[in-house]
Amino acid sequence: MPGPVAVVGAAGFLGRALVEALRRSTTGVSAYTRSVPFLGPDGAAAPGLASARTVFWLATQINPQIAEQQPSKVAEDRAAFDAFLHAVRGLPAPPTVVLLSSGGTVYDPDTAPPYAETAPTRPLSAYGGAKLALESLLAGAALPRFVTLRVSNAYGPGQPVASGQGVIAHWLRAGRRGEDVRLFGDPETTRDYVYVDDIAAAMVAVDACQEPLPPVLNVGSGRPTTLRELAETVLEVVDDPALRLVVEPRRSFDVPRTWLDVSLAGDVLGWLPVTSLTDGIAAAWSEVRRHGDPTA
Repeated sequence: MPGPVAVVGAAGFLGRALVEALRRSTTGVSAYTRSVPFLGPDGAAAPGLASARTVFWLATQINPQIAEQQPSKVAEDRAAFDAFLHAVRGLPAPPTVVLLSSGGTVYDPDTAPPYAETAPTRPLSAYGGAKLALESLLAGAALPRFVTLRVSNAYGPGQPVASGQGVIAHWLRAGRRGEDVRLFGDPETTRDYVYVDDIAAAMVAVDACQEPLPPVLNVGSGRPTTLRELAETVLEVVDDPALRLVVEPRRSFDVPRTWLDVSLAGDVLGWLPVTSLTDGIAAAWSEVRRHGDPTA
């Protein structure tokens, strides 16, 4: 039986966490993946999509590196989201649509962080541009209720080791294999790392929210962490004296500093992140030690 909430992209890292969190909250879920399409052959919404009160769009084929190297994947992501919007816009009772975007790549790097939702946007990377383009599609879709969640750097148990993304997952794999921990760019580069369960909790809160939603909400830890601090935390958690930290040149798509102001999400959703960086990395490390590192 279709659930009142639908998740498109349910097989991904964040999709799996969201489905589990919704089910723990006793909310039924219709889960859509590459093998379970959200549209029928005629382009109409699948039954679970058509009857949902809330639909979360987490589907994507890109990360920062793929977006730079394979623009066709960016175009495919946009076409899929456009087809989705066309389908739900025509429903008798369109659902609340929640789009996951990137809080780490869409804001103007010449503006000093922390970035509130009203901060100027000026993505420097193809990835940030792709995410902002999806945001524009959603804003122009004339849906009665929607919100974009700009999520900062996600991490946690089950995160795949993907090329060009997920530094914590890469470093924990290195720790398990006894390899060097490789830091790309300036060790003082700042990021905002938010634990997967905190992100899922924010999304569950969106579904439960009865108040009007703003067009954009930031979801992050709300605090800056330098790559040096991050590496030191990983090395402390892994606790292997043989591991070395090796600094490599920065990549072209990296921005020097970014973190988010998440106070609006607290005001609107009653949500705040609760997992410390040390606790989150320890949980991810425990998972890697038990089951190995998942690959993308």
